[in-house]
Parts: sequence; structure tokens; C-alpha cells
Amino acid sequence: MKFTKLHGCGNDFILIEGPLEITPESARHVCDRRRGVGADGILTIGWQERGRWLVTLHNADGSLGESCGNGARCVARYLLDRNGGDRVELSFVGGEVSARREGESIAITLRAPSSPEPILIDGHQAYRTSVGNPHVVVFVPEPDAVDLPALAASARAVAGEANVGAARILDGGRVLLRVDERGVGETLACGTGACAAVSAATCVQPMEGTVRVRVRGGDLVVRTGPKTFELSGPAEYAFEGTLP
Repeated sequence: MKFTKLHGCGNDFILIEGPLEITPESARHVCDRRRGVGADGILTIGWQERGRWLVTLHNADGSLGESCGNGARCVARYLLDRNGGDRVELSFVGGEVSARREGESIAITLRAPSSPEPILIDGHQAYRTSVGNPHVVVFVPEPDAVDLPALAASARAVAGEANVGAARILDGGRVLLRVDERGVGETLACGTGACAAVSAATCVQPMEGTVRVRVRGGDLVVRTGPKTFELSGPAEYAFEGTLP
């Protein structure tokens, strides 16, 4: 079974053309960074339905994910390079995504996050929202100094299973972000997490227009709108291979 590995700011995925049924055990084995290929998840590309490619996300722990911003950008890069064109439409369980080339980057348009709901996590102001998948964004003085697994555990104890981000608003309308993803752990980047962080940040101060989000793997760009958000950044090839 042939696969292609891509990443968006270090958020890496194994892409497999399907349709194909992958068991949780198989997903865990393939995503294992010591015994398998290694990745944050597997994306299987199914058939086209009403002009949209159906995409399924398998997290590294074998669970199924609803949406994935960086994964969508990687799938778009793969399909555009192989089929030609500048735009492609995708469909995840969590919602539909439109993707396009933007210079050397790939930009996607997705439904705007749900209205952020304020909560408290370990004494920190936080917000619960959804970008087709659940997120909790916790504002902290210094994300790099946070015990992220512990913070994620506290957030999930209050808000249920969700992707948990530790965020800080920087000068110049920028956001610093670390994310612990459900079924994966900390990732170098999280596309929907970046959108959730920007949406939550608007509850703290005005963040209209274009916002640069610094994640551990690089920079993502989020453009806000009343009904849709745009997420832009690199989507790069790592390597190709064959699974036994």
C-alpha cells in the first residue's frame, strides 16, 4: 500500500488514497514513531461526492478525528499537484473545506469557529469553541513554560474531550500557541487550533483581519470573517513509501 507523508509546520500526516478502511490497531502501528512510519495521523482520501473529495482522519491513537486544518492543507497540496488546477474542495466529518494555492503556501476556507464560551482552567481565563472539532484555548503568561499535558488534563476534566491550546496574545496582533491534540499529544502545529486561538483572542482584544499564529513548527496565518475563517501556511512533502 503506497503512502505519501506531508506536514504543515511539522504537523505530519500519512496520506493514503482510498477508499480504505483502517483499523485503530493499524493506525496506531503506522503512526508509531519508533516501530512504524511515524505521524500525528493518517488521512485517507476517498471518492468525490458532488465535487468534493471525502477525507477521513485517523489520529495516532487510532481514534477518528472530525476536522484537521493542517491535514486539509496537506491533502489539498497532494491533490492539486497530482490533478492540476489551483483549487480543490474537501469534505471532513466536521465540515467542508475549500482549498487553494496561495503562492508557495496552501490556504483553506472553513466555517468560522463557534462563539467562544468563557470558562476557567486552573485559575486561567479560557474559552471553549468548535472548529468542526472541539477546542479549549487557555490564556497563560508564557506558553513555553506551561506543563501542557497537565493543563490539557485539567481542561478536559472541565470541558470534556477537546484539543487544548495554551496561548498568549503578543504585540502587533500576533498569537503564541502550543496545542495538545486529542488522540495525539502535543503537536508542532494545529491548524484548527490556530483558528480557535484567534477566535478566543477576539474576546480579549480586537483581532480583526489577518493574525499570525506562532506555533512550535513555524507560523500559520489566520484571516477572520463573520462566517468563515481562512488558514494559510506551508504544506510540504516529507517522503513516499510502501506499507507492507
